[in-house]
Amino acid sequence: MRPGAGTVFVVVIVCGLVLGGVLYWETTGSPSPLCGGCYHYNAPGCVVTPCPGLEALNVETSQIKSATNMTLNIRNSGAASVGFVSYKVQYNANQFTNMNPTEPSIGINQVAAITIVIDGSTFTFQSKNTYTIALTTTRNNIFTFTITA
Repeated sequence: MRPGAGTVFVVVIVCGLVLGGVLYWETTGSPSPLCGGCYHYNAPGCVVTPCPGLEALNVETSQIKSATNMTLNIRNSGAASVGFVSYKVQYNANQFTNMNPTEPSIGINQVAAITIVIDGSTFTFQSKNTYTIALTTTRNNIFTFTITA
């Protein structure tokens, strides 16, 4: 017995909806089912962050320039250039966020000096203190570094 045209049409529509839903979930979901939770949120323990490993940032050095200015030398060891849309600096329970940094983009296997500037109203950079710095890339991936100044 051959299925009718209406049955085939319904099966095609259902398959398309399922595949479209999986694609939507994969690109916007939390966590991503195909990348093991590493795609969108850089979950702890991810082997490659972010999946599929386009961006990979490593702090090579850090230096306090003033009470409101720290420079990080960051290497992009990933497979694509990286740009930034924001950064957040946290010290104890205090935090400062900059949503419009003027940081350069970093090419593949290049090092760039990233200047972290805070307003100094809630805290200041001081030698021997530990700060958590989260950089958000243009691909909406977050890289978090713990820096002891």
